[in-house]
Amino acid sequence: MTKGQLAILPLPEGRRAERRIVNLAARLREPGAVLSEVEVQNLSTDGFMARGDFSVEIGTYVWLKLNGIEALSCRTAWVEADKAGFEFTSPLHAATVQLIATTHKKPLPKRHFGPQGGY
Repeated sequence: MTKGQLAILPLPEGRRAERRIVNLAARLREPGAVLSEVEVQNLSTDGFMARGDFSVEIGTYVWLKLNGIEALSCRTAWVEADKAGFEFTSPLHAATVQLIATTHKKPLPKRHFGPQGGY
């Protein structure tokens, strides 16, 4: 993988779109509810998987808010402990996924997975 290129998860049977491994700070909100801070861990044109402290039920519609872009409507597809999968109500264009994934990534913590330069 070259610099600037994103990791892509293999397309398992039953999936419609490739998922990009990401590390995005985001917020989720149910209509009429408060925002929940989450971390989007993978993203595709059809949806995403997020981890955080939220309590949503399968089938619930929520809004995903990332800095710098309009809120995206999605439906909760599955929930497991502190993570959940969501399906966008209108699929994203592949170029939009690429833009979101590359411009909104959180920086890795210092000394993450080995030594950093200058130490």
